[in-house]
Amino acid sequence: MRNIPGSEHAVRLNNFTLIFLLTALSAFSAGCNPPVSTGLPAEIPIGCVMPTASAPAWGPNLVNAANEAVNELNAHGGIDGKKFVLLVEDEGPTPATAVMAVHKLIDEKKVQVIIGGTTSEAVMAAGPYFADKNIPLVSPSATSTILSQQSWSHWIFRLSPDDALQGGVVAKLIKDNGYKKVAILVQDSIYGRGIEEMTKEFLKGRTEVVISVRYDPRKLSYRSELNAIKDKNPDCVLCVGYYDDTAEIYKQAGELGLDDIKWIATDGSYDMPLDQHLDAARFMEKAVTGTVHMPDKQSNAYKDFSNNYQTIYYAAPTVYCDTAYDGINLIARAIKQANTYQGGSIRDALASVGKDFHGASGTVTFDDQGSRIAGTYAVWKVEMQGTQYQFVMTGQSITFLKPK
Repeated sequence: MRNIPGSEHAVRLNNFTLIFLLTALSAFSAGCNPPVSTGLPAEIPIGCVMPTASAPAWGPNLVNAANEAVNELNAHGGIDGKKFVLLVEDEGPTPATAVMAVHKLIDEKKVQVIIGGTTSEAVMAAGPYFADKNIPLVSPSATSTILSQQSWSHWIFRLSPDDALQGGVVAKLIKDNGYKKVAILVQDSIYGRGIEEMTKEFLKGRTEVVISVRYDPRKLSYRSELNAIKDKNPDCVLCVGYYDDTAEIYKQAGELGLDDIKWIATDGSYDMPLDQHLDAARFMEKAVTGTVHMPDKQSNAYKDFSNNYQTIYYAAPTVYCDTAYDGINLIARAIKQANTYQGGSIRDALASVGKDFHGASGTVTFDDQGSRIAGTYAVWKVEMQGTQYQFVMTGQSITFLKPK
């Protein structure tokens, strides 16, 4: 991970007379020649709240993608020669630590726009503060539909398609495969509950949900939940959680003989470090199919982003790197259009530039609540390749529009 050094400049003029004279002189000059200054600071800060440690494993990669975008923008002159600086604060492992990072960037470093809030829980906790301070947030990966239903939603822009879309995608997989009896096992969080509710809505009247269980991700054993599912003898289990808890669920499901049932997973299980969870990997190879948002990897925008990322970091970009990269570019366009470093103006400009924006993650269009209106999902499986388990794409993709 690379940090871009930066500094903050503040000019304070306390002499009222001097301010008056300078203002009058500026107005007079404006009548003679158009102003050339953009009204932006010499260095333009973009706050960044993302995990900088290895949990989740892709957290530092999002910072890398954001840094890549900032460096490219600066290599092209920034805005009229004024360069961007990325100010990174560790999101940490909980919503509370994410809120602390947001407070530091806004209150101490005076940023007027932030990229980050990688979980729905973090965005939910910090959302009211963004609205109170009139600061927009661009999240690369928060997916809960609930985030679009808050009084402060218009301050939050989300580049990952929300769970209304993913719920529709997993429901389509269930229907296309002809499963008639489905069990749902979801993390008891706004992420898990959101996909649970949307999937039920799309399955209504077509597939029977024989049991729906919400689990505590802090537990060490999920055998009671898994045995309850086993007793219902479903054709399919939809499992929604993050990879640290689903790894334990898959391991225990294998021990209970639930690998003869088909399982469908979501993006939270994708990019699990399979070499660290071999029992889970073996179960997933046999039983699990999953979905994850996927850009058009044949597009020039994605190829340029991916090639540059691999050149810099000697590894392929992971999930949500493309949306982190696009987030920085959208913020830069919004600041340029606003022609001022002020949160409310940047928010208004984000709503404008977030229409038919062609980025590494595909075409981005936000609705009035800052949610992406469409998304394309890939279907993945786990396979042994050589001596290692790997996530592989089946070649199937599903594009889904957000219900109105």
